[in-house]
Amino acid sequence: MKIKNEFSLIKSSGQNIVITKKPQKKPLNTIVLTDTSVFLWKLLKENDVSKSDMLDALMKEFDLSVILALSDIDIFIRTMRENDILE
Repeated sequence: MKIKNEFSLIKSSGQNIVITKKPQKKPLNTIVLTDTSVFLWKLLKENDVSKSDMLDALMKEFDLSVILALSDIDIFIRTMRENDILE
C-alpha cells in the first residue's frame, strides 16, 4: 500500500489534516490524523508497505499492545480506502 501523490498532510491549528492537490469528483472528507496515523501516513507516503510492515514499525516506534496497534492500522487503512487515498 502507498499514499497517492496528490494527497498531502498539513498541520493546521495543531491538527494534522489530509489535503489534496488535485480536484476531486466528490468533496474530500476532513480527515484529522492521530499521532499513530501520522506515523503510518509518513511510512506509506515514502514506501509501498504491507500491513505486517506497518505493525512492525508501529511496535518499534510506540508503546502499544499488538491488539491496539492492529486496530489503529485497520482504522487507518479503512479511512484511507474509503477516501480513495491509497494506490
